[in-house]
Amino acid sequence: MAITGLGSQSLLQVERLISMRRQLDDLQRQLGTQKRSNTYAGIGLDRGLTVGLRTKLSSVSSYNGSIQQLETRLKLSQMALTDIDAAARTVKTSIPKATYVLSQNGRTQDQVTAQGQLDRMLGALNTQFGDQFIFSGLSPDKAAVETTDHILNGVGPRAGLIQLITERNQADLGAAGLGRLVIPATTSTSASLTGTTATLAPDAAAVTTGTADLSAPFTSAAGGTLDIGGVSVTINAGDDGATIRDAINTALIAAAAPAAPSVTASLDGANHLVLTGADADASVTIGAGSTAGLLTELGLSVGTAAPTNLLTQAGGVTAGQTLSVAIGTSAVTVTFGTGVGQVSTIAELNTALSAITGGTAVVDPANGNLTVTASSSTGDITIGGTVAAAKFGLATTSSKATNVVSIGEDVAGSVFGFKLLSMATTIPGATATQPAGAPPAMSVDIGGTLPRDGDTVTFSFSLPDGTTENLVLTAVSTPKSLVGTGGFAAPGHILGGTPGAITIQTPLMNGGAAVTISGLNASDSPSTAATKIMAALNSLPAGNGGVSVTNEGGQLVFKSAAGEQITLGGDSATLDSLGFTAGNRVGNVVDPPKEKNQFAIGVTEAETLANLHTLLNTSVGTLAKTSLMAASAVQASNEFFNAGDATPPQRVDGPPFDTAVALKNGTTTDTLAWYTGEAGATSARSTSVARIDSEISVAYGMRANEQAFRVAIANTAAMAAVTFSSSDVNGEGRFSALMSRVQSNLGNQQGVQKISDITADLGASQKAVQTAKDRHTQTTAALTDMLENIEGVPMEESSAMILALQTSLQASLQTTALLSKLNLVNYL
Repeated sequence: MAITGLGSQSLLQVERLISMRRQLDDLQRQLGTQKRSNTYAGIGLDRGLTVGLRTKLSSVSSYNGSIQQLETRLKLSQMALTDIDAAARTVKTSIPKATYVLSQNGRTQDQVTAQGQLDRMLGALNTQFGDQFIFSGLSPDKAAVETTDHILNGVGPRAGLIQLITERNQADLGAAGLGRLVIPATTSTSASLTGTTATLAPDAAAVTTGTADLSAPFTSAAGGTLDIGGVSVTINAGDDGATIRDAINTALIAAAAPAAPSVTASLDGANHLVLTGADADASVTIGAGSTAGLLTELGLSVGTAAPTNLLTQAGGVTAGQTLSVAIGTSAVTVTFGTGVGQVSTIAELNTALSAITGGTAVVDPANGNLTVTASSSTGDITIGGTVAAAKFGLATTSSKATNVVSIGEDVAGSVFGFKLLSMATTIPGATATQPAGAPPAMSVDIGGTLPRDGDTVTFSFSLPDGTTENLVLTAVSTPKSLVGTGGFAAPGHILGGTPGAITIQTPLMNGGAAVTISGLNASDSPSTAATKIMAALNSLPAGNGGVSVTNEGGQLVFKSAAGEQITLGGDSATLDSLGFTAGNRVGNVVDPPKEKNQFAIGVTEAETLANLHTLLNTSVGTLAKTSLMAASAVQASNEFFNAGDATPPQRVDGPPFDTAVALKNGTTTDTLAWYTGEAGATSARSTSVARIDSEISVAYGMRANEQAFRVAIANTAAMAAVTFSSSDVNGEGRFSALMSRVQSNLGNQQGVQKISDITADLGASQKAVQTAKDRHTQTTAALTDMLENIEGVPMEESSAMILALQTSLQASLQTTALLSKLNLVNYL
C-alpha cells in the first residue's frame, strides 16, 4: 500500500496549529501591552466610541494645559494686587500719625514714605508674566506705567504732576490770594420811614366872630352878661367895642389866674368882636346864660366853636388810640385824648416824639405825614399802636437799617477757586441772601441790632476736588476800653484844677445805675486817681461789674472785661483834666478776639460789621491757602491720572495762570502720559480671555488706568508731590488739609471701584478655573476608565487563556509529531 503526501485532513490540522500559534502570540501581546488590539480594527464594533473618547481626552488635556498657564498668571496677578493694596494701606494708616516736620526738599517724612509706596505701586503695575505686562490691556508687549521720577517731574518738554499742581494752585488761589473770590467794601444805610399820603388838617384854634360893627358911634344900649366858657362877663350900657373887648379879657384872665386864659377877645379890621381859643385844644363856648339883647348887639349866638386838631377833624384819630415809634432800643408811645399826658394836636405829638433818641420822628404840621429817620445804621424803626399807620401817611410799619457784607466769585463761568454754595446766620433779625447773579454773589445783612455773644455767620463753599468747606465766623463780646488822651497836663503831671464828682456807668455794674466818684484832688497823679476810682468801684455792694481802671503810660484806661460799653459823666472840667474830653466819654476801643474765626461785637452795628468784614477777608485768605490749595493739588492729580486715549489730561489754560478761567487738553508733546498700555473703551477684564472648557471662558485682563489704581496712585502721588516751606505760616494747615483728603480718598468711598473689587473679579476667575480643573480630572478618569474597558483586557483572563491555549497547542503538536513518524511498518 502506497502512502501519498498530506491530505485534506492534514492540511486542516496544520492550519489549526498555525491559528492556535497566532492566537497564542496575540494573547502574549495582550498580556504584555494590556491592550486588546494594536489597531482600531481589532477593537471591533467599539472602535468608533474609542475614537470619540480619545478625542475628548485630547481636548481635556489641551484645556488642562491652558489652566496650568492661567493659574500661574492669576497667582501672579493676585500678588501684584495685594502689593498695590498694601502700599495704599500703608499710606492711609500713616496719615493719622503724620507730623508737620519738614525734612527733605520741603517735604515731611510721611511724604517721603508716600513716594516710596508710589514706587511700590508702579513697580507692581509693571509686573510681567513671561514677556507680557499683565496690566497693559491689549498691549502686553508695552510697560503699563512710567517711572515715579517721570510721573512727578516730567520728561523734557512734557510736564509731570508737580508742574500741573503748581499751575492749578495758582489758578485756584488767584492773584489776590482769596481763592478767586471778591469781598467788596461793606454797605450801611440808616432805617427811615416817610409818610406821603396823610391828609390831616393843620392844628387851628377855635374862633367865633361877631357880625356887628362895633366901631364908633356904637355903644351898648342896655348892656348885659356874656357867658364865655362858663365865665360871666358884665357889659355895661354905653360900653363901646374896645371897652367890651377889654372887659371880656379882664374877666377871662381873672378867672384863669394864675394860668393863661383859654379864650381871648379882639377886634378884627372890620371892628367885629373876635373870640379866639388859646390853642388848638381850646374851644370857644358862648353859654345860654348870656343876655339875648347883648348877643344881638354883638352879632353873636349861643354855641361852641371847636378847634381843629387830631381829635376834632374828620378822618382824625379817636380818643384812646395809641401810636408808638421805636428807633433801635429807644421808643415813645403816645395816647390820643384830652386827658393829662395825652395828645390831641400835631404840635403836642411832635413834642412827645422829640423825646426819642437814636434819630428823629416828626409829623408835618401841614398834612400829618410822619417821617422817622435813624441817625445812623444802628437801629431799626418800628411803628406800633392801635391807630393805623396810614393815618400818618405811612405805607409800612417798619424799616430796617442795613449793614451788609458780601462775597462773590471773580469771574462768571470760571472753573477755578471757591464756588459759593450758601449762607446762614443765627444773628436775630439778620438776613442772609443766597448766591445769585453772574458771577454769583451772596451777602448777609446784620440789620440794626447788635449780634449776641456766640451768634454765627456761616459761608459755605465748594472746592475744586468736590469737597465742601463751611467757614463759621462767630461774634464774641470782648473787653471794651475807654482810653484817656492828654490828661494830667498840669505841671508835675497831676490832675490840677478843682476836681468835682464824675460818674461811671455800664449795664452790668451797680444794676445799670451810674456810680458817682468823688474825692479826687488836684494833686492826684494818674496812678493815685486810678487807685481812688478803683477803690470806689470795688466797694459797690455787687462789686465792680468787671470794670477796671488802670494807669497806662500816664493816662487812665477804663476797661469792661464783660464787653459792656462804659459811659463817663459828671463834672466836665474834671473829665477834661482826666483826659476824657467831650466826645471821648463812651467806651469805643474794642479788644480783638483771641480765638480763630471770631469777630468782636463793636459799640455799633457799623463797627461790628467792619470787624466781620476784616475777619472774612482774613479767614477766606487762610482757607484759600490751606484747604483750597490742598483740594487744588488733589484735583490736579485727578486730572493728570484720569487721562486716557479718549480723555487727554486737563491743564490750566495759561499762562497767566492766576487769572485763567478754563482748562485745556494736554497734548502728547507738552504733558507726560503716565499710563503707557492700551486704553480702549472695552472692559479691562475682556483684554485677556482663556477658554477652560468647551463652554466656559474666563476673563482676567487688567489695565493700570482702572479707577481703583488711579485713585490709589493719584492720592499717593499728590501727597508725595506737594512741597512746603518753613516760612509759610499756612504750611501746617495746608499739610493737614492735604492729609485729611488723601486719607478720605484712600478709604472705601461709595460708588468708587476698589482694588478689592478687582481682586474679587480675579478670585472668581480662579474659582472657575479650579472648578474646571477638578471637573477635567474627573472627566479624564471616567474617559480613561471607559477606554480601558473597551481597549484593555483582563490580566487573569489572558493568562488563563494563554495557559489553556499552550496546553492545547502542545497536545496537538505532540499528536502531529507522532503521526508524522507513522509508516506502514509501524502501523502494521
